[in-house]
Amino acid sequence: MKKDIVLFVNAVRPATFDALDKHHKITGQKLTPVVIVDEAIHKSISKRNGQHAHADKVTVIVADLNNPYSVREALQPIQDRIMAVTCQYENSVHELKKIVPYLPYLPTPSELSLSWATEKKHMRDMLGSYDRKLVPGYIEASDASPETIQTINNALNYPVMIKPSGLEGSLLVTKAENEQELAKVLPYVFQEIQNAYDTWIKRQTPVVLVEEFMAGDMFSVDVYVDSSGECSFTPVVKVITGHKIGFEDFFGYMRLAPSGLSSSEEDNANNAAKQAVHALGLRSVTAHVELMLTQSGWKIIELGPRIGGYRHDLYDLAYGINHIVNDILNRAGQTVTIPTQLLQKTAVFNIYAPDEGKLNAVNGLDTIRELESFVSLRQVVELGGPALFAKNNGDPILEVIMSNKNHDTFDQDVKTLEDTIEFVVY
Repeated sequence: MKKDIVLFVNAVRPATFDALDKHHKITGQKLTPVVIVDEAIHKSISKRNGQHAHADKVTVIVADLNNPYSVREALQPIQDRIMAVTCQYENSVHELKKIVPYLPYLPTPSELSLSWATEKKHMRDMLGSYDRKLVPGYIEASDASPETIQTINNALNYPVMIKPSGLEGSLLVTKAENEQELAKVLPYVFQEIQNAYDTWIKRQTPVVLVEEFMAGDMFSVDVYVDSSGECSFTPVVKVITGHKIGFEDFFGYMRLAPSGLSSSEEDNANNAAKQAVHALGLRSVTAHVELMLTQSGWKIIELGPRIGGYRHDLYDLAYGINHIVNDILNRAGQTVTIPTQLLQKTAVFNIYAPDEGKLNAVNGLDTIRELESFVSLRQVVELGGPALFAKNNGDPILEVIMSNKNHDTFDQDVKTLEDTIEFVVY
């Protein structure tokens, strides 16, 4: 029987349908998307990941992923047609682990490697045991007691970063310059972490990691890892954090291609990413790796066993890479295509208000839409909604994509964007 079904766990990114159509027109290979979702989170995952917008484009199978008979029954009609299984969102990796045992004859990552790659504590332990130079000093905080704070004082050098394990997007990530700040921040993170897990539909037990602050420039790369561990790299992307532009927050403000790195330094970044992938034992997966270039070399910030956020749009505009289809083909054991010639300078922005409160107005949107480099804009937080920083479990207010083959025009349009957008927050 022809294998043409791609099984998506829990949800599918909206850009997937155009990516599959483009691939079909170019290659003649028609891929059929099917979503399998855990019945316990069907409604919440649909709302969180916006699945209602394309409900008519994909078949959705609902099953109890904790019940082997339910999973087997759900998969039985399509079992022989499944060519690959993929997970496009971080908050669906938990369910991917449950699906893997039912697809024994497909190339898949191991359940244990997925656990290591989605929990910061396990990730740090595995990276550190593989090569201690890959990670900063760190410790798991079980609570915010004076005893825990003293243990952190004895083990780490300030400043430190407080990072909830299992959350992405810099949610609740906070910096503490000294013991006094740590004693204030740590209780707040423990207070808010369950809310964040509920919002982002996380099923793991909340864990908090405290690690030594890394000073340097941030970059990221997506890595196609085949069934034997061979790695193929997408072009490295430069990441400007909120901290770099003056926020007391570490959200990813801008993701920019090209990275500005020399070819030799990009090779070094790729080598560090490859070590991280192998340290976690990942295979048959796309890994999104975030790295920091420090004075002592490349360090791993974290790694996720899925394509990076906004990465398909970024790579498509900048290089003509069909990243969504590459992820599928790699997981199916087929060859990926990675053009590296830059077509257009491209950036994706997550824009937060400079102050927290209730969002009353967003000014300048019409001007932004008229810019030559403008591609798309999505307002995530509606008027009247909460304008909160990422460290307080807030979403960006705007997501904006800009791209232009003329680099001077691109740079000027980015400046106009930054000078024009104004938030009114009460």
